[in-house]
Amino acid sequence: MGLFQWIKRLFTRAPEKPYGVSPFPPGTGPSRLIVLRHAEKTGDKRNPHLSLPGKRRAENLVAYIPATFGQPQFLIAVKTSKRSRRPVATLEPLAAALALEITAKLDDDETSALVRTLRNNPRYRGKVGVISWRHSELPGLAAALGAVTGAYPKRWDENDYTTIIDITYQGNGEVWAKRLQMPF
Repeated sequence: MGLFQWIKRLFTRAPEKPYGVSPFPPGTGPSRLIVLRHAEKTGDKRNPHLSLPGKRRAENLVAYIPATFGQPQFLIAVKTSKRSRRPVATLEPLAAALALEITAKLDDDETSALVRTLRNNPRYRGKVGVISWRHSELPGLAAALGAVTGAYPKRWDENDYTTIIDITYQGNGEVWAKRLQMPF
């Protein structure tokens, strides 16, 4: 092993184990979740909408999500507030293209309620879904969904709109999660 590889290995922290533990008992919950942050803000804290680059990102998801992860069967976003409707707006083009409704009933700090809903509602059983959330709560959401530490940022950077966490439930209690970057 060369010096460069040794230094890279020293500073690259891999997950302690390659899989997490599912919050969904066998026979419950979704088969796969694509978790992402809402698209770009306008820069004006009083503006709850997406910026023009954010609208483009949301439109790019229409082709990218199905081509990369398969066609989702449900969409979930954080509930709209006076300060932000960006999580819902991020999924609107995808919802229109796939003729799906966006479920947006929970606040971004209600991760336990989201996990319970995904576990207990047969509507989500064995399905593929996309979740659009706010960045500050995304690490906690990924952990609650069973992603192993290292598969998601410990702290989601304020300027990161491209990271996606792909979480797959194996059916045996294991969760495989990986971090990807949108190519746009």
